[in-house]
Amino acid sequence: MFDVLGIGSFAIDYLCVTDSYPQEDEKLEVDVLEMQGGGNIATACVAAGRLGGNVCYHGAVGSDENTQLILEELRREKVNTDHIEIKKGKNPVAFVIINRKNSTRTIVYSKKQVPSFGYEDVDTGIIGETGVLLIDFYYEKASLKASQEAKKLGIPVVLDAERVTPLTDDILRNTSHVVASKSFAREYTGSPRDRDMDKVLDEFSQKTVCPFIFITLGSDGVIGFDRENNKKYSQNAFEVDTFDTTGAGDVFHGAFSLFLSRKYSIDDILKYSSACSAIKCGELGGRKGIPTMKEVQEFLNIT
Repeated sequence: MFDVLGIGSFAIDYLCVTDSYPQEDEKLEVDVLEMQGGGNIATACVAAGRLGGNVCYHGAVGSDENTQLILEELRREKVNTDHIEIKKGKNPVAFVIINRKNSTRTIVYSKKQVPSFGYEDVDTGIIGETGVLLIDFYYEKASLKASQEAKKLGIPVVLDAERVTPLTDDILRNTSHVVASKSFAREYTGSPRDRDMDKVLDEFSQKTVCPFIFITLGSDGVIGFDRENNKKYSQNAFEVDTFDTTGAGDVFHGAFSLFLSRKYSIDDILKYSSACSAIKCGELGGRKGIPTMKEVQEFLNIT
């Protein structure tokens, strides 16, 4: 039995740190250069695994020079890879430039020739063996199929909503807990950039039937709404010395899914997940700074 089953994006991240962003047609030496596994759902699975969860990633990876690196990094973090198919094609790659002086992050990526993972590729049998299904819109057809099966079985579905896609509405209808970025919430509701996010949350709740709706706000924390109890939630972000925010949202989603599977209260889910995300920001890349449960408890002064 898995605590969390993840279906969605993965990648190889090349990360570098500079004190200025390069101008066009110039060379710039970097202080730090690292390669790590990345991708929203794969990184979320690593986060849930490092926190002590029994986690499985279900999907397809390409057959190129990065295949074994992707699989070995997941296995090293005790993420089950038995339900990953290796298909002909390339694996997605992202180049991340962190400007230390301006605290900005610029990402250039490629996902051409990435193998497909659709309706027919989903192993519905393992969905019934998990406590929580975590999905995004990367393989939206697979996410739709999996979310339909999970809803039928009464299994909570956590959706990492980052961008609007053609199947967004269909997937949202099967989602129990949508955790959306600020940009997604504005795009989906058609809200202007200057609209108060509490109002955007209200508009979001009117447009979807999801029982639980959350919007992550970066340094402003996270807000949410429980439809059944007509209750709103708010969790401030923890103040930390931030080195790199890459993967902070992914870590939040992974922690959120694990704590949901373990029946934590919503208040505690938001507090613990926010702590995990904050701790991660102290290190470069999406995975290096992911904490263990002991480190989270120490951060929150919980004995």
